[in-house]
Amino acid sequence: MSQVKLIKDLLGNSEQVELKNKKLFIKNQDISQQEMFNAVLVEEANARQSTASTLNKSEVRGGGRKPYRQKHTGRARQGSIRNPHYVGGGRAFGPTPEKNYKLKQNAKAYKLAFQSAMTLKLNANNLNLLTNKIEMKKPSTKTIAKMLDKVEYSNKKVLFVINDKNEFFLKSCQNLQKVVSKMWNQVSVRDVLNSDVAVFQEDAFNKVSEVFA
Repeated sequence: MSQVKLIKDLLGNSEQVELKNKKLFIKNQDISQQEMFNAVLVEEANARQSTASTLNKSEVRGGGRKPYRQKHTGRARQGSIRNPHYVGGGRAFGPTPEKNYKLKQNAKAYKLAFQSAMTLKLNANNLNLLTNKIEMKKPSTKTIAKMLDKVEYSNKKVLFVINDKNEFFLKSCQNLQKVVSKMWNQVSVRDVLNSDVAVFQEDAFNKVSEVFA
C-alpha cells in the first residue's frame, strides 16, 4: 500500500496521492518487532534520571554508641542502632545517584526499528504528508485544531514531523493534548509507534528517508 493523504495546507485541504519516495520502507516479512521493542526500551532507559538516593549505615545520623554491652545480656550482639534491621537505620544496598541506567542499540538495529515502525504506519494508512511550507505569523492552537478536525484526526494522537523550525507552529501544537510536534532530526521510533497518525512535512520526510534508507 503506497497511498498517503497529502494535507495541502493548514486549512485541512487534502487529497490521496501515490507515495513516490518509498526507499524508507521494507517488506512486511522484514519488519522486526524485537528491534522496535529494543529501540523503545533504550530510549526510555536513557531518559531515566538517576535521582533515587538512600542513606546507608554510615550516613544515618546518630548510633555512634554501642547500644548495650557485648556479652551477658541474653540478646544478640549489636554494634549500632543504625544497622539496617533497626527502625530508622541505614538502607542496605539502596539506590544511589551514581547508578547508570544507560543502554545502547547499534545503528543498524535502530535503522531496522525505524524502518519497521514507518512501514507499519504506511500499511495501516496512518502516514500522511504535509506540504513543504508552513506559514504562521503567530501561534494559533485554534488553527491546528480546525485543521485536525477537517481531516478527521481531532480524537487521535497525532505526530507532526517538520523540516522548518517554525516556533509558531510548535507553540500552536503544545496546547493540544494528543498532538506532538518534532523536528525531523528529533523524531524517534517511540514517537512513531506512540502516535495514531504520523504527519510528515514533505521535506522532513525526504530527509528522514535519506538518513534511514
